[in-house]
Amino acid sequence: MNMYITFSTLRSSLAYKFFKLRTRAMNDAFQAKLTGSKSTLEVFPGTGQRISPSRKLVNTTNISVADIVGTFERSADFDRRFRPLKKHSLDRWVNAYMLHEQNSWSPILVHKVDGKYFVEDGHHRVSVARSIGMDFIEAKVWEYTTAQSKSANACEPATSCTEKRPSKAYAAG
Repeated sequence: MNMYITFSTLRSSLAYKFFKLRTRAMNDAFQAKLTGSKSTLEVFPGTGQRISPSRKLVNTTNISVADIVGTFERSADFDRRFRPLKKHSLDRWVNAYMLHEQNSWSPILVHKVDGKYFVEDGHHRVSVARSIGMDFIEAKVWEYTTAQSKSANACEPATSCTEKRPSKAYAAG
């Protein structure tokens, strides 16, 4: 009796891999719900007061897959490890995997805030990259300046940051 699964096509073997990842992600999501921990992706902080509206485009570069922690808007489709949660992602995930095998991936699009990357385009490519253990992925990076990094850069070594803060009268006006 043959105990090993045989596959007739590459697509079916990749579908099996997808469902295996999805099952692990669903199990971890269930465990997280029981323990009260978080298993979803971080969501991009948006245009809140923390983030400057100015951003700059960094050239296409290789970024660490481990530094990709969040998404713009697809937090329900992948868990925090970028494993698929939704069954409807199967075809796109398999196609992304097959494109990787043919070395024809285009760069993903990410936004960098405080050393963390948030995916706008390329969720399935990141998921595949993590599943096969890639360390780096090619990305177009938009970099944002946060209030923390601005205040850190504004302070001179000889002065304290409190001296550079505006007075209450100025802040209220």
